[in-house]
Amino acid sequence: MYKILCDGKTLHDVRDPHYMVLSPKISLELNKTGNLDFGMLQTHPHVNDINKLKSRIDVYEDDELLFSGRSLTDEKDFQNTGQISCEGELAFLLDSVQRAHNYGTETTEAGTADTNIEVFKRLIQEHNSQVEEEKRFEIGVINIESVTISSLSTNYEKTWDFINSNFLGKYEGYLRVRHDGNIRYLDYVKQYGNVSNQVIRFGENLLDLKKYSKAEDIKTAIIPVGKDNVTITTANGHNGTDYVYSQDAVDLYGWIYDKVDFSEVYDPDKLLEEANKYLQKCINLAITIELTAVDLHMIDVDINAIRLGDLVPCISTQHGIMSTFGNPDTYYLVSKYELDLENPANNKITLGRTISTLTDKQVQSSQNLETKINEVRTEMYNISGNDMEPITNETLEGLLN
Repeated sequence: MYKILCDGKTLHDVRDPHYMVLSPKISLELNKTGNLDFGMLQTHPHVNDINKLKSRIDVYEDDELLFSGRSLTDEKDFQNTGQISCEGELAFLLDSVQRAHNYGTETTEAGTADTNIEVFKRLIQEHNSQVEEEKRFEIGVINIESVTISSLSTNYEKTWDFINSNFLGKYEGYLRVRHDGNIRYLDYVKQYGNVSNQVIRFGENLLDLKKYSKAEDIKTAIIPVGKDNVTITTANGHNGTDYVYSQDAVDLYGWIYDKVDFSEVYDPDKLLEEANKYLQKCINLAITIELTAVDLHMIDVDINAIRLGDLVPCISTQHGIMSTFGNPDTYYLVSKYELDLENPANNKITLGRTISTLTDKQVQSSQNLETKINEVRTEMYNISGNDMEPITNETLEGLLN
């Protein structure tokens, strides 16, 4: 059962007709602030108690906090119904700026931070120093990859804008606000949610599927430049050129050059190694599969609910999609969750998975083989019963061949 509170006062509770709002909807998305929208009649007991930017708006499903944030705007329509728009807690990071400061190993400033994790902590500390207590974050779990920073400067950017550009766009991970009692933690994690045991399946709860590939980021040759303009000409012994390339990719897409800075690398041999690693990412198409589905928890409360950031197994043999149960690497990430608090049957989740491959044909061939393997595994499992030994992909590939 959903409830909406404003500074602890009830705005919405279906058990009391006097405390109900109109068409309340939540939209949550990874690394986005999230939003809540609803209408409010003038007869509502707390219609005048929502203070823009100041009041705390919380949404609960039973005892679970689904959304917390603040009112941003409101407007009234012809029937004098108020339309309220709220933004999530990550938006608090828009209320502070990062004063001019230099971070990294190359700075001479005292107390500087030399890794991305340490810089991130300093950014949050700076934010906390500027805002009131109810908009501060305690540093929580940070398990992104630690990277040494040579030079990174702030220049009065909004904290959210700086983090979005210099962290979320560079280091794989997700910002997550987490509450423990009265403490609001800010996590920066590789895995946002849980591994779900609910299955998204064609013919049951799968609503839509989109598959698309992008070639705009393809590069077939790169010129790496290290610290102090170091190049790979002395390390690239077989031809002495200042670039690396993939002949297979050139044959497919032609020559597409790009210059890439490796500001932390000063050794030509190390620069060549890093350049070749980077090239492998540049030559692959990003095949993205996006699914829209219904959370079956809305229909059967005994089924575990799916939440934002969860990894969910998906099965649709018609589309060549077959997650391998027990292997989260084949599961799909819930990247967006839309909740209709008035009609939960309209709730939708968006899941996605990106596969890197040289051509579209390679990913289709891989999916077809994976689908066949899992179909055989399922059939053998049904015949043999629950006590059979696990069947490896290698064994099944041998059977299929």
